[in-house]
Amino acid sequence: MASYLGGKKSVPQQTYFIAKEWAYNMAKENKGILGFAGSRREFLVEMTGLAVGTAAMGGTLLARQAGDIELVRDGRSRYSIVLSPTASLSEQRGAHELQHFLQQMSGAELPITTSAASGSGNWIFVGQSEALDALNPGIPFARLGAEGFALKTIGQNLVIAGGRERGTMYGVSTFLEKLGCRWFAEDVSRIPRRTTLTVPALDETQRPAFEYREPYATEAFDKDWAARNKVNGGLGTKLDASTGGSIQYYPFVHSFFYMIPPKKYFATHPEYFALIDGRRSHVKAQLCLTNAGLLRVATETVLGWIKDHPEVEIFSVSQNDCNGWCECANCQRVVKEEGAVSGLLLRFVNSIAEQVAARYPGKLIDTLAYQMTEKPPLHARPAANVRVRLCPIGNCEAHPIESCPHSLHFMENLRGWSAITRQLYVWHYTTDFSHYLLPYPDFDELAMDAGMYRRHGVVGIFFEDDAEPGGGGQGSVLRSYVMARLLWNPATDVEQDVKEFHEAYYGRAAQPMLDYYKFLDRLVRFSPRGEGQHVFIRRTPDFAPEDLQKAKSLLRQAERLAENDAIRRRVRKEQLSISYVELLAARRFEARNGQYAPVNLAGLTERFHNFMAELKRLGNYRLHALQTNEQDQEHFAAYMKPYTLVQLENDSLRVDVVPELSGRIAGLIEKSSGRNVLRCLSPEEVWSEALAWNPNFAGLGLFAYGDFFDPKPMEVAWSIAPGSAGGRRCRLTGKAANGLHLERSLELDAEAATLRTHTRAVNNGIKPATVTLASTLDPNPVDRNAPMEFDFRFRAQSGHEVVRRFSSLTEEYLGEARYQGEELPAGEWRLKHSLLALDFITRFDPQQVDRCTAKWRARGENWMTMGVWSKKQTLAPGDHMDFEASYHIQAS
Repeated sequence: MASYLGGKKSVPQQTYFIAKEWAYNMAKENKGILGFAGSRREFLVEMTGLAVGTAAMGGTLLARQAGDIELVRDGRSRYSIVLSPTASLSEQRGAHELQHFLQQMSGAELPITTSAASGSGNWIFVGQSEALDALNPGIPFARLGAEGFALKTIGQNLVIAGGRERGTMYGVSTFLEKLGCRWFAEDVSRIPRRTTLTVPALDETQRPAFEYREPYATEAFDKDWAARNKVNGGLGTKLDASTGGSIQYYPFVHSFFYMIPPKKYFATHPEYFALIDGRRSHVKAQLCLTNAGLLRVATETVLGWIKDHPEVEIFSVSQNDCNGWCECANCQRVVKEEGAVSGLLLRFVNSIAEQVAARYPGKLIDTLAYQMTEKPPLHARPAANVRVRLCPIGNCEAHPIESCPHSLHFMENLRGWSAITRQLYVWHYTTDFSHYLLPYPDFDELAMDAGMYRRHGVVGIFFEDDAEPGGGGQGSVLRSYVMARLLWNPATDVEQDVKEFHEAYYGRAAQPMLDYYKFLDRLVRFSPRGEGQHVFIRRTPDFAPEDLQKAKSLLRQAERLAENDAIRRRVRKEQLSISYVELLAARRFEARNGQYAPVNLAGLTERFHNFMAELKRLGNYRLHALQTNEQDQEHFAAYMKPYTLVQLENDSLRVDVVPELSGRIAGLIEKSSGRNVLRCLSPEEVWSEALAWNPNFAGLGLFAYGDFFDPKPMEVAWSIAPGSAGGRRCRLTGKAANGLHLERSLELDAEAATLRTHTRAVNNGIKPATVTLASTLDPNPVDRNAPMEFDFRFRAQSGHEVVRRFSSLTEEYLGEARYQGEELPAGEWRLKHSLLALDFITRFDPQQVDRCTAKWRARGENWMTMGVWSKKQTLAPGDHMDFEASYHIQAS
């Protein structure tokens, strides 16, 4: 086989490998050349006799054919590389790359010249030049664009030429790939060693499948790696003028408040901002996109961006990373007309784009089809200079989108957008952002969906992976390479790419590491090929005990076979992922002996410190988005401890109350089944980096807010009232920093599965205090691989029945329903949980309540919170308010 870093093979073996590799690549890319259309394995078997026979003939690549070019023979070459005196920087780079790698392969150093001799033989023309024009090569440069190229032999001359921006440089990389070169990672390449290089006749052109290609992973940021693998995104890469630059955004995304800063405009122009629940807001909110004044200021701002950043091609006019869409009459009228929030957004964006096109033709405006705007509009159409970036954030990432039930909702939206624009971009997710190290087997999906995107009119892809400093996401090195290959050509043989990568990256440990890669695939592949688990951006496969043992066995075998420290370190990096799976599993909390605590706190603590020490030795890779490892250690020390537990019981239920966790009820356990009907922190609950170690999560709780709009509740220190706990009742007391004092009683019914709560808020401070109380309940999602289906229903104050059917397969990824005024439930609302076969019935006094809410994350995360909110009151010192709610559980 070929020589990898640190390994050598005999000349006949090298030649045999290169012969097969060249011939197969040629057959695959142009079936007419060798007349072959079978599989790679079938082709290589067919070629074996020919390749072995030619290997003994002085090292020639293949038996010489008419039109073949012998670039190098026995380490010597008669060829020179011809470059235009006015060559672009990327053309110059291409020429030097060709010179460098041909010398590394064969020992022959081909000179680079800018003076053209006669057109007869012994020339490699790199890039467009007058010397090349004299050959009349017939290359359609106008159709190749900035990044396309041609590879062509003319007599004894070789031509590698394309777009002057980046095309010629990409042509050089592709030519070297045909010789067997690969650039797998910043520090791992495959450059075959052979003293004779023979090139068969060539006549082909290539253009990239996608105009915008960005694998956004730290491992893809190296300039040389990115240029050689033909990616052109400029967000993370260090691509510069020497590589023909890159496609740049300004700003990159979520630009509403960058365009209209609240600090500058909210005080004087609140009408520019979203009207939510009757008032203008800039907290977790968007803009009022039908406001004429806003449009004028936003347009001026964008035109200013373009003037100040002439090097940028795409300017972002895109929504904030939240919901909070405007509820004013004008905005809601547009939403109704368009049948989707995206219509409201697109009308606004098109208005700006029209002015941009008039002043700056060639500049593009980017916006998002994301969460609430993922659904396409009925009437609005993206302007010619608008790129819509569709973000399938709720998709399953384990399975090809067209075949997975969790992704069919997105397919409907993709088809809708594809029907109204052929200039669609996609923002595709390729990691678990809460836990970068968890195994993320998405290669089957990537292999199928790059081509699927192309068939549906997608012209640009941003693959978002772990892009934290230092990188280190599970599989990110391999994934970066595969993503780059797919972005240029979705028909690349991913299975072969993965095999070649493993052989180069892991050396003699390649086979067990490849077996480990295939083992992860089996966790997610549909039956009968695998277990059929689903993977989302905040959820990875579950590991049964036997799965963990299998994974560990393969990784130990690979470590034993590793031939040097560099490879051993790479294997140990993959071992970190399985260690992290075990670490998260060990944090399971349980209620026993008056405490709510991890099952084996001492063992968990030892495991955590050993893991963090190994993490630091191997690179100190970040575990989460938006959180450092130092914060992880602080959170572990703060939260992984025993908490005081109070248990209430009757014949039907056991209630686990943990006062220190915001007075939260962490367990509502059906005695007949032993099942906790509430969602709580468990090894499976890893959707939030902030909750990696904090068990203050979900369940059933009472929270005090200063306003309905507040993003977080007040900090309240809860404790058990002395002598109040026992049997079916307990009483909690809580204190907030603003002088608010809370008293909360919990009581189980004597016989029924009913929990009654009563909360009194007293202002013990010296100033008035405004407060609203929210009682929230999170039902247990039960099966993370099954679609979540709920019905919630009630009789509204107006007297009509409201039934809201909820399915995680069809809802927006992140959504909310709010019922108030005449739509407020008349004292009761009911959630029917299909997987639990239970009804959750919440009862309350409508005179005390302002609104009921349901919030969710759908399509795989299976997260729902039901909330009952008291009326907002301003309490004078000494005043109080009361709030009651009861919860009843019954079989559906």
